[in-house]
Parts: sequence; structure tokens; C-alpha cells
Amino acid sequence: ETSNKKKSLTAWGAVFTCSNACIGAGVLAFPNVFANGGLVLTLLLMLVVAVLEKTSLSVLVRESKNVGVTDYQEVVAALYGTGLSVFFSCIIILYMFGALSAYIIIIGDVLSAVTERHVGKDSIYSTHAFCIIAMGSCVLLPLSLKRHFHDLQLVSVLSICSLFYLMVAVTIRSAQVMWDKDPSEIFANVRLFPSSFHDVMNAVPVIAFAFVCHLQICEIAAVINPYASFVGRRRSSTEILVDGMYSNALSSLQDESTSLIRSPVTSVRRTRRMMSRVMNYALSMCGFFYGTMGGVAYIAEPEKWVKISDLLQGYGVSDNLMEVGRIALVMNLMCSYPINLGPARSAVMNLMQKVFNNKLNDNILASCVTVGLVGLSMFTGISVGSLGAVFKIIGGTVGALLIFSLPGMMLTSKAEQRFSKDYLGGWLLQIFGAGLLTCTLISYFI
Repeated sequence: ETSNKKKSLTAWGAVFTCSNACIGAGVLAFPNVFANGGLVLTLLLMLVVAVLEKTSLSVLVRESKNVGVTDYQEVVAALYGTGLSVFFSCIIILYMFGALSAYIIIIGDVLSAVTERHVGKDSIYSTHAFCIIAMGSCVLLPLSLKRHFHDLQLVSVLSICSLFYLMVAVTIRSAQVMWDKDPSEIFANVRLFPSSFHDVMNAVPVIAFAFVCHLQICEIAAVINPYASFVGRRRSSTEILVDGMYSNALSSLQDESTSLIRSPVTSVRRTRRMMSRVMNYALSMCGFFYGTMGGVAYIAEPEKWVKISDLLQGYGVSDNLMEVGRIALVMNLMCSYPINLGPARSAVMNLMQKVFNNKLNDNILASCVTVGLVGLSMFTGISVGSLGAVFKIIGGTVGALLIFSLPGMMLTSKAEQRFSKDYLGGWLLQIFGAGLLTCTLISYFI
């Protein structure tokens, strides 16, 4: 059945897909993160977090290839049993639904503000509900019905290009502000380090979730062509032959709910090396966007961002350059939405197939689950309007478990001996996960 065939990802397609999964609405908080954490400490924390998350991503890639599965919850099932897998499927659904609902709310808020300026406040076209329904029905649902990352490669490229425009717009406005200052005043109020422990607690959770593509990484590792090239060099006849064998083997993979990898021609070691480069490029790209956008905006107006946690709120609605930037952000979120819906859909399908003993038609089930998730997130965005601290707490607690604690457990349990590199790395991930949970609770309750 051609609808079930999974085409391979190119090397850069995998990079852009990972980056698209990482970068979302969190980029708006980075000027405030620099204001809380200080310029130097924030950059250092970004580097440390990126290294830790590269470690946890590598663990997931390794284990998914070793046990032959393409979903996070299936890795858990293979290593720790069905019961724990069901639990993690539930928290993946909760975690990703919070992200999807947040995307919907931001899309509605930004589009309603933009349309209100041009068609008037009393127009139906400028209402929050209309913007969500229009974008959800015409854009998000069709994109979300595409189940495989290969079909979303161009969407991921568009997402990064949109974010690049927003970064350029912020850089231009920040440069204009700095140009009007005396050179001696530019860094006068810029803090290099945080002024209090509470400021660090506010900054760490945002940084920790800025490099997250853990729920997508197993599938990306499954469908990437391990013989692809980053530089577009001319391939040898042997590599072309292997690529053809790989594509034929890949097309016979099962779908999301039971996706076992049994390709005899795929080199696990080569795939892991390829994925290591993909993750390096993707995390570096994310760090570049976060550091540039947040750092430049903070240096230009350090006092402003202490109390403003949303980048777009720092610029007037009549600013034409930033209005296009707002539209670019909406495009970025709409392109990220289907990438982040995928893990939630896989988790729901996995649970339902277990309940019905794998008797459900996979294509029909996937379509129904997709429509349900999109519709429910739209309903949440319209009716709730602001998720407040609820989903932030869920993201901080559940995210710490998914991103750091469990991969750390995998790493320590697979270590050949105590105090080895894997053993110590696993404990470091678990300690950081516990610390992140503590930071999240402190930042939202104290």
C-alpha cells in the first residue's frame, strides 16, 4: 500500500526537521531569559544544556536502532515493559497536547492583532475564534494529515526561513536603538550574570526546553538515509546501489503504531554517525537563533526585557517591519505544529491498537486521531484563551522526565561498568532532570 510507504529523509531534511521540532514559541522568551540569567551565564547555560540534550538524544537514537522501533514509547516498551510504555504514552499525549494548544493560542492572538489593525476591531475576521478556525481548518489540518517527515521537509525549511526573517527584523530594530546611544552607554545596563538565585530559576526551564526534539528523533533516525551527503558530492556507484536497496527496504516498513525496522542493508553504526552530525547541526542552528535574537534584543534595551516575557510585546503593533515578523512567527508555528502533532498521534494510536489488539485500520485510525487532536487543540485555544501556568508546570515536570531523567536511566542501565563515561553521563542527565523539575516548581510557585 503506497500510503504506508515511508520515504527516506535527506541529510539536510533531517536537520531542518529536528530544528523545526526544537524551535517554537519559546524563542519569544529569550530576551527575558537573558535579562534574568545575564548575558554570559545564559550563553554558558545554553551550551551546557545543548551538550546534555545531545547526549540524551544520542541515547534515544542508539536504543531505538538497537531494539528496532521508531517511537519513544516503543523504546520504553522494549526496555522496561508494556506497563511503563502505556504510562509514557499518556504523558507524551499530555505534554504534546499542551504544546499544540499553546501554538493555537499564539496563532490566534497574533493573527487577531494583525487583522484588527487592517479590518477593524468589530470585524468578524479579527476575532480570536475566527483566526483559529480559519488557520486550523485551512492550514493546520491538511499539514497534520501528512504522517511522514519526508512529506514535511519543505515545511520545515519554510519554518526556519520564517524564523530567520523574524531574527533579522529584531536585529534591525535593536541595531537602530543601539545606533542612537552613545557607545559607552550600550553595555551600561547589561548584566553579565544574574542578580539573584530566583532569576536563575526563571531562566533555566526556558533554556532546558529550547533544544527539545526527543519525541521525534527516533522516527527521524529510522527514515534518514544513512548514505546521504551534507555537501552534495558526487556519490560512487556503490553508494547509489546501496541507496536504492535502502529505499526499497525502507518502503516496506510498517506504519507508526507497529513500526519495526528490519532493514538488513541499513548500517546502524553509519546511521548513528549520520544522526550525530544531524543533531550537531540542528542544535547549533537553534542556539544561533536563540542567542542572536535574545542576545541582541537584550543588549539593545536591557531594562525593557526584565518585565516583558514575550518578544513581540516589546514592539508596537504599528511597526510594519515587526508586523511582518509577527506573520513570520505564525508561519513558523504553523509549520512546527504538524511536526509536534506526530508524537501525540503515534502515542494515541499505540494505546488504541493495544486496546483493540491491533485490529483497527491504521490509515483510518491515523486520520481520525489527527482530526481529533487538531479539533481538540483548536477548541482549547478558543475556549481557554490562555493556558497560564498549568501547561507550563506540566511541560516542566513531564518534560524533565521525558528529556533527561529517562534517557539518563537508559544510559546508566546500559553502562558496562560503574564510573564509565556512559554511567557518569546517565547520572548527570538524571541529576539535571531533577534540578530542572526543582527550578520549574520554584519559578512558578515562589
